[in-house]
Amino acid sequence: MPIKGLSEQRRMPRSGKIHLGYKDPKKNGAPTATDHFVVPPEVAKVYGDNPKELKGKIPVEDEEYWASQYYRAYSQTRGLVCRGDGETCRRMIDTKTGEMANRNTKTVVWREAPCTGQECPYYKKKQCREVMNLQFLLPDVPGLGVWQIDTSSPNSIRNINSFAELMRGVCGRIRMLPLILSLEAEERQDPNLGKKRNVFILHLRHGESLHKLLADSRTPVHELLAPAPVEDEKPLDAEPEIVPDTEQAEQDAKALWPGGEEPEPTATEEQPHIDLEWLKESLTTLQGKGLKGWSNTSVLSYLKTTYKVEAPDVFKAVQQLEKGQATHFVKKVQEALDLA
Repeated sequence: MPIKGLSEQRRMPRSGKIHLGYKDPKKNGAPTATDHFVVPPEVAKVYGDNPKELKGKIPVEDEEYWASQYYRAYSQTRGLVCRGDGETCRRMIDTKTGEMANRNTKTVVWREAPCTGQECPYYKKKQCREVMNLQFLLPDVPGLGVWQIDTSSPNSIRNINSFAELMRGVCGRIRMLPLILSLEAEERQDPNLGKKRNVFILHLRHGESLHKLLADSRTPVHELLAPAPVEDEKPLDAEPEIVPDTEQAEQDAKALWPGGEEPEPTATEEQPHIDLEWLKESLTTLQGKGLKGWSNTSVLSYLKTTYKVEAPDVFKAVQQLEKGQATHFVKKVQEALDLA
């Protein structure tokens, strides 16, 4: 007999993430937007190293899967610490202070709380932003799975939502129709500089005629279920730091080995030290660049020698790392990515 609540669930594999910027090591790892998509090697083989357009398809109708959008707050040391919809939120709370958890927090608990959106004190301090996790298929790239792009640009979010509504009004659906995802320059007023400058905004478009679009919309498709979006990484097109944690970042940059790390906080919900999906994607990128010392065998040997762990593969080894060891290892991988 099937397992109720489990056997009927389906998940489509995730191929990886595409970014709208990079972490600038000269700015303490601050997100820096680019005028092109930052793509992994398998996507670059099809679209080039700096593509501004990607041909894709939305896998499902449910926007909660392909265009999940919430107010989200992140921390460099903890990942996602709050997610809200403008009415209610789920927040990681410091059990001692009752405030949102930060790098000094010892113990935490997840709690439901009111979400006031742009009126929230954390939003006004730029510790929270609107974030969309966009998931789509790239039919021209080998493999079957969804690719994810995160954006915190309100203009990009409006563009995606508006085009989706138009598509449904014309075709009755948006899933599995041929679309073009583009990153385009638009002139906007910069409130910090007091003058206009170019920013790069996401757009969804259809490159064919309306007749062709209507013909495509009459083609039946099978409904696919996408995985829940990965929420533990802030968008790289964000101009300000969402939760800076600058003092912690400076300490990590100065220390070759985090011997003075505080003990791992105790949480009621376990927080993994290393995102295994991020690690898999990062190693694929480094290996695709042909960098020496980044094969799975070499990385496993490094983990065993440096951190005194024993495991049959890289991903089981990193799960044995303590917090300080994990922080040190992530730093090494990120430095290699920044230089690749």
